[in-house]
Amino acid sequence: MLGRLKVVIRSDASIHIGSGHIMRCLDLAKALKEQGHSVSFASRPQQGDLVEFVRNKEFKVYELVTPTKWQIPKNSSDYEAWLQVPWKKDAESLLQSVDNIDLLIVDHYGLNFDWEVFVKKKLRCKVFVIDDLLRKHHADLILDQTLLRTPIEYKRLNSDAIVLAGCDFALLNYNFITYRKKTLNTSKSLSNIRVLISMGGVDQPNATLQTLHVLSKISGKKPLVTVLLSSKAPNYQSIKEFSQQNSSWVTHIDFVDNMAELMSSHHIAIGAPGATSWERAYLGIPSIIITLADNQKTISTNLVKVGAAISLNLANIKSGLLSAYKAIINEWSSMREANLLLCDGLGLLRVTQAVNSLCRNQTNLITLRPANKTDI
Repeated sequence: MLGRLKVVIRSDASIHIGSGHIMRCLDLAKALKEQGHSVSFASRPQQGDLVEFVRNKEFKVYELVTPTKWQIPKNSSDYEAWLQVPWKKDAESLLQSVDNIDLLIVDHYGLNFDWEVFVKKKLRCKVFVIDDLLRKHHADLILDQTLLRTPIEYKRLNSDAIVLAGCDFALLNYNFITYRKKTLNTSKSLSNIRVLISMGGVDQPNATLQTLHVLSKISGKKPLVTVLLSSKAPNYQSIKEFSQQNSSWVTHIDFVDNMAELMSSHHIAIGAPGATSWERAYLGIPSIIITLADNQKTISTNLVKVGAAISLNLANIKSGLLSAYKAIINEWSSMREANLLLCDGLGLLRVTQAVNSLCRNQTNLITLRPANKTDI
């Protein structure tokens, strides 16, 4: 029987990074903790971080060194600036905080192969990397939950690693299984359309406000819109004011603890194609997806390819959103079915099984067969 593992998760949130990396790691952390493992986080305090939020979820957080001068990323792919310090300084700060661990989970675009080599040699532990960028890693286990991603794409770069790829390994909170069953057992009518706008925890370019302005131009009966945007977002105040001025059809929520419950009460989602893409898909919610960063382009392309979403560029919200909204209403039933087929909700269980097998030094990972969508 596998003993209690000591696990540390290295991940950050910020006004540049967003909250998605920490949030998906929290779902994994909770699942591992429920299995009796000891799980902690290592994060850099900075504007827009979730350090206290993670602590409030009853996880220890090691605070890593902060820079003498904060960097502003030059573009959405400037991942070195996401890290805020040189990779070796980050690694040394981590090593000053943690020791004698069994597993290091890394979810950070700013951490590279050299960092992984350095830290793995010092800690002598297993390394599990969560990634979406198709990069070379010095890891024992790699997860990329991107739709249509295959293990062979990573194996070309990481021949010795175990690779978990595709939506079968999407890190969905177990709550989603309950709400999927409710969704499948409930007949949804489009007579009172409910739209969820969620551009992530930061929404630096304020795509949310642009979207609201377009929806306000709908003649006749407007949809009932819920906007989810954190108070940490730089454009929070403008969203709050718009929502108050249009309270007859817009409701603004700062934070929700049960995302599955919130999502399941909506017909359509408008948002960025990040980790929430798999949550929306699992509940059968067609989406208008607005790409806010380079690392979201593959997800966006693949969701459109399978008929689960309509894609818009940030620059085309004003000119294209209304026609996309009308199209998604006309094709709602078929797009709902396309979403329901994408993942079965067992990804978190598969990943924790892979972690346990890895730390037992087993090579034969347990594979759960995808269930029929009417059963999950």
